[in-house]
Amino acid sequence: MISEAQIFIALVVAFITVILAFGLGKALY
Repeated sequence: MISEAQIFIALVVAFITVILAFGLGKALY
């Protein structure tokens, strides 16, 4: 079973990961 809370957390984690990856890439290049 996947609850709405787990989906929300997964979306937040994915969003943060994208932001961090973008920021890191911008810092490196």
